[in-house]
Amino acid sequence: MSQLGQFGFEDDLISLTGDAGGAVGSDGLNNINLNGGIGITVTGTPLTNSLSIDATGLPGWTREAGAAIAAVAGHGYINTNVGLTTITLPAVAALGTVIAIMGESAALWTIAQNAGQNIQYGSLSTTVGIGGSVDATNRYDTVYIVCRVADLTWQVTSVVGILNVL
Repeated sequence: MSQLGQFGFEDDLISLTGDAGGAVGSDGLNNINLNGGIGITVTGTPLTNSLSIDATGLPGWTREAGAAIAAVAGHGYINTNVGLTTITLPAVAALGTVIAIMGESAALWTIAQNAGQNIQYGSLSTTVGIGGSVDATNRYDTVYIVCRVADLTWQVTSVVGILNVL
């Protein structure tokens, strides 16, 4: 038997079940929260009783032949330059921002940092600021990095190849 909710409608929703884990019931206020993970944002609009789920952290890709690239949040770069390519992190990046770099050119790539920034790779960490970098060592090296501390700290989450951490 259902009950009338606060707006006069029947509240038949008892729980939600996802792809993994168990059923999730509502709290004392009849709420069930949906929280996004890295690269996923869940936006609730109470007036329309709707939730929008956006995969904002997954990169769109471009082929790049330039020597210097100012990285954009949520983007992937395929390096095709005939010379070394320097890809500089954005000075402003939200928690969970993803940037990906895929090597194709034998001239390789390097990720440059702005003041106060660093990149962490396993137990290694770059020198903080403009002196630090992560560099490809082979033509097809590929890396995904995620902003772990807004604007400042990036974490290597996936890598193909061997990277130099300076």
